[in-house]
Amino acid sequence: MSDEKISLELLGARVLTLTAEVRDLQHRFTAMESRFTAMEVRLGAMEVRLGAMEVRLGAMEQRFAVQEERMSAMLALIVRIAERLDGESH
Repeated sequence: MSDEKISLELLGARVLTLTAEVRDLQHRFTAMESRFTAMEVRLGAMEVRLGAMEVRLGAMEQRFAVQEERMSAMLALIVRIAERLDGESH
């Protein structure tokens, strides 16, 4: 330790300054935690929306698959009719 004497007034002022800085940091961290919580809520909501969109897309894919099957059946029927008509004309 050095031989310099520290006055009680300077020590008190330094402790007050450090206490104020710590409080400031605590307030900043609290604000950051609030912001992160808000971001987590928003991300959670986005995940829910994406899940709903996936369900909708799945339903659309099923509908398109049914339509494709119907179109294939129709085309097969049209081909058979065309073959019969072509066979009758010969």
